[in-house]
Amino acid sequence: MPIFFAINDAYVPCLTVALHSLTEHAAPANQYKIIVLHQGLTPANQAKLQALSTANVAVTLMAMDEQLEKQINDQSNSLRGDYFTYTIYFRLFIADMFPQYDKALYLDADIVVETDLGDLFAEDLGDNFFAGVADSYMNSDDVMGTYAEEAVGVPREDYVNSGMLLLNLTALRREQFSQHFLSLLNQYHFASLAPDQDYINAMGHGRIHYLPTAWNVQVRNTGDAAATPHLVHYNLFRKPWHYSDAPHADFFWQEAQRLPIYPDFQKSLQAYTATDRQTDLDKLAHMQQLGRDICAKHPTFKEIQAQTGSVAL
Repeated sequence: MPIFFAINDAYVPCLTVALHSLTEHAAPANQYKIIVLHQGLTPANQAKLQALSTANVAVTLMAMDEQLEKQINDQSNSLRGDYFTYTIYFRLFIADMFPQYDKALYLDADIVVETDLGDLFAEDLGDNFFAGVADSYMNSDDVMGTYAEEAVGVPREDYVNSGMLLLNLTALRREQFSQHFLSLLNQYHFASLAPDQDYINAMGHGRIHYLPTAWNVQVRNTGDAAATPHLVHYNLFRKPWHYSDAPHADFFWQEAQRLPIYPDFQKSLQAYTATDRQTDLDKLAHMQQLGRDICAKHPTFKEIQAQTGSVAL
């Protein structure tokens, strides 16, 4: 079962916790291949991550530069993107970068796994491009919900969070998802809050399989799923290693305290100042204002889909 992460050196500590939680809950009968796409990881950090391999969880590291260079220089590409484009939108190119796989899981690094991922991987995707969980922030914040509906063009309750995605690589290749993305990008240059996430939602709308919330419990999720999650995702700003009252922090600390890097997380928590917290609030306010501004710009995903029907596949 291939599972992809993408990080730089700054994300090594939280990925260490994520991988530890994954290996701790991996059923012995299942074999997992962790593929960490990275940008310039130090040799020391590469060694730390590779040391997390177990009998049934193999951690491999791949320099994103090499993988993306192959994609950019692929002579079969009728449309080209530059290196920056491929780096920002890399999730949209996994199907092309790894043709040996029919199905894969993508995970953000700021997660904790609370169960074996075999059941998730076994989900029947049918003809859908992705399986994922609705984004709790888009669902609970009126400004962001309006952005999802008026700019991206999907109902707020359908806007999926891309921090955990089960990918139907066969369907993505067959329908040339990445080429369609490059065509839209080159033609319209849509203003966007969350670039790859917005394209995933706009292009994939109608072909996304929605999973129970427990598979991607985010900071704004509450209720039964948050109490007994399969996977916790510390998206946005309230990270447990920055906020003592971060939602769902107990799951993170239960894993982190078993690792040698636990003191580093404690230091990070203690060092996070009131100024840092205010900066987070300012970033959140800026994101909301940007969402308002984008709704007033032209063209939007919604407008082009209504006019041409050419956004969603």
